[in-house]
Amino acid sequence: MFKLGDWINRKRHNRGFGIQSPSAFFFITQVLKERHGYYAYEELDEIAGSLREMKKRNCRRLFRIANHFRPGNCITVASLTAACAISSARSSAKHLLITENREMPQAIAEYLAAHRCCHKSGSTLQLLEKHLAEESAKSLIFIGECENQSALLETAIKHSNKECIIIVEGIYKDKEHQSLWQQAVASPKATVTYDAYSFGIISFDSEKKKQNYKLKR
Repeated sequence: MFKLGDWINRKRHNRGFGIQSPSAFFFITQVLKERHGYYAYEELDEIAGSLREMKKRNCRRLFRIANHFRPGNCITVASLTAACAISSARSSAKHLLITENREMPQAIAEYLAAHRCCHKSGSTLQLLEKHLAEESAKSLIFIGECENQSALLETAIKHSNKECIIIVEGIYKDKEHQSLWQQAVASPKATVTYDAYSFGIISFDSEKKKQNYKLKR
């Protein structure tokens, strides 16, 4: 259902209006909405087009987010496209792609290997839990659309710290996914969150005031 108030908030935040935090203003206007070209876009556009998991603009956006936050540990669950975008932005980071019994095209496997992204297949929930228990400092965690997305997000939030960023895909796919996102936003651990429609971004810096920014598609 169309809600005028929601549309107005999205439009205002999209242009940076009403945003008092300098870091949030910069992230929205200079990262999420940046229009400049990057060296990796051509390859990433080809990958997004061939895999058809997400739109090219979202693939580019993930690249910019990873490039901006500069995480040391990157974990991608259930999305080959996201793993390609994130690993190409942060070659110096540790990269892990977790999938559950999914075949990977040879070209994608070679691309990920070239960008030092390790791939593990099996129970995504168990693999994520194990990895975060061992290392969660300064992590960027991307959780793609999958059957156990709710449990994966719960696990990621449980292990989060002030240096973590979680990106969850498909937050408006249906009512269940919308409810999942609202629960994440309301989590006592979550502070600044960004509703980018195609996916949500959660940060956990306890020094920041709790705020949810809504952006246009």
